[in-house]
Amino acid sequence: MGLKDAIQRVSLPAPAKINLFLAVTGKRADGFHDLVSVMAKLGLADLVTIDRVEQENHLSCVCNGTDRLNGVNNLAEDAVQAWRTFTGIKDGLQLTIHKEIPIEAGLGGGSSDAVATLLGLNAMMDNPLSHQDLIKLSAEVGSDCPSFLIPGLCVAQGRGERVRATSPSLHQEMQGKPVLLFKPPLGFSTADIFEAFSGSKRFSATEEVRQKLIDWESCKLPTAEFLSNDLEFPIWEKHLYIPALFRVLQEEFGLFPRLSGSGSCCFCIGTENVPWLAVEKVIRLAWGDDAFVQQVQII
Repeated sequence: MGLKDAIQRVSLPAPAKINLFLAVTGKRADGFHDLVSVMAKLGLADLVTIDRVEQENHLSCVCNGTDRLNGVNNLAEDAVQAWRTFTGIKDGLQLTIHKEIPIEAGLGGGSSDAVATLLGLNAMMDNPLSHQDLIKLSAEVGSDCPSFLIPGLCVAQGRGERVRATSPSLHQEMQGKPVLLFKPPLGFSTADIFEAFSGSKRFSATEEVRQKLIDWESCKLPTAEFLSNDLEFPIWEKHLYIPALFRVLQEEFGLFPRLSGSGSCCFCIGTENVPWLAVEKVIRLAWGDDAFVQQVQII
């Protein structure tokens, strides 16, 4: 097993995600939480480039746009190490990540970069790994990672390692919908948010979560009523300015804002005739000109 001599460079997009639904149903013996999450990929992406270099075992990473991720202090590096352990391939590698996805935002940028790295390495191999091998490797790197191996909408369960696609008709219905992302000029620590949530013990009932997912996938429950995130509770307690803005956006524009993952990025899925410039103006008046605001689409 090795890399194809003819391939010296591979570049792949690493899309962002939003959590349309996130329920935490309990704490596991291994320290992780049991989750049920529905994720949608977005037309906002980093670009991951892998170059082969002559020095065996070499690994370096340059992250354009976010200097703090330079070096090898990121999930893409973890993905390479997991892949090397699994395959035994020691070719030297240089990673370049062009960041477009905000960090510490709940948009899955680090996880998506890691999976794009695995997919790029797989494309370079003489004998590519199977989808199941990639699922296994990605789960070792991070709980969100397996979901990025499923294109379009997907459901993730367990700690995130059990993934499946939603129905094609549901994906077709959601694909192309406009999404407004908006993020205050600060990030949240996923570990801190889960620790605060665990202390509250506000776990969702497994059967209720299962039924809500069934109702949505069978089109009995509208998406606007399906949108939910259990992790909002501990964040609202500390960051009161977020639910305050959500109320304004719902009252003035009929939108249903939600937090993505553990935040700090929030999103609204567009309906017909939304005055997006007016919405952005309200967000910037509330959070300042340093807030991240960008309109994208579900892909």
